[in-house]
Amino acid sequence: MDSSERSARIRANLGIQPISHGQVYTFQIAISATFQENISLERRQLIEETLTQHKSNLIPLIVRRTEAYSEEEEYEVVFGADWCLLAKELDIEKLWVWVFDMNDEQAVAAKDEMEQLLGYSIDAENNLKEETEIGSLIEQKLKPIYTKINQLLSKDNTEKSDSEGKSRGIESRLENILSALEKLTILVKEVLPPAKLNLVIANEEEIKSALEEGGVTNENHRNAAWEAIKYWKQPGKVLTWQNLKKSSESGSEHKIKNFAKGTYEKVRKFTDISNSQ
Repeated sequence: MDSSERSARIRANLGIQPISHGQVYTFQIAISATFQENISLERRQLIEETLTQHKSNLIPLIVRRTEAYSEEEEYEVVFGADWCLLAKELDIEKLWVWVFDMNDEQAVAAKDEMEQLLGYSIDAENNLKEETEIGSLIEQKLKPIYTKINQLLSKDNTEKSDSEGKSRGIESRLENILSALEKLTILVKEVLPPAKLNLVIANEEEIKSALEEGGVTNENHRNAAWEAIKYWKQPGKVLTWQNLKKSSESGSEHKIKNFAKGTYEKVRKFTDISNSQ
């Protein structure tokens, strides 16, 4: 069964589509007692080794949005509870996830379906060790481009005797160089992070939009983040990361309702304060 057939089978059985994919903070993921299970020593060692080496999971978890737990736990793990449990034990900061909206029946079906497809086979576990880190992938992509550019730049221009032939040859090589440079530019853009939104000058709409793109899916949490930012932008107050953090801490005189540590961390990840101390 190829990947397209697997995807079709999952969609047919679950009747759902993912709403987002990316990294979330480990503390944001809750694990239901229903899905907490014993982990074999062999599998524990394999997962711990992978998490320690890569600082995250190579196989994304399946999670669903929930309000059944604490304010910070926005998601519940549906598949990959063993990865999540060990990540929490090892203090892994973030995990890759697929986020779905699903009910309890769909969650059980999703877990059973994924276990059937993956099977926790020895071959599948061994394949984890063969995964390549993103840095190596980028290097592999860049290497042939650099080689091509060097070959084109160093190629002798004397292969054609007449001036018209030389002109055509040079023009052709320049086009190849430009094509290679375009590919290199695309790769560099993929690697370099985009410029962060400056909270000092950004308005409410821009800030909420940036947070939504950054994974703050709960509207109340986005509103709370804006209230906290607006609070510190008032005359007589200074918007800094240290001050903004106070608004996320329980018991603080500057605490803003619904603005918790998880939302604060996302604000800090996807935005910037240019005048922070």
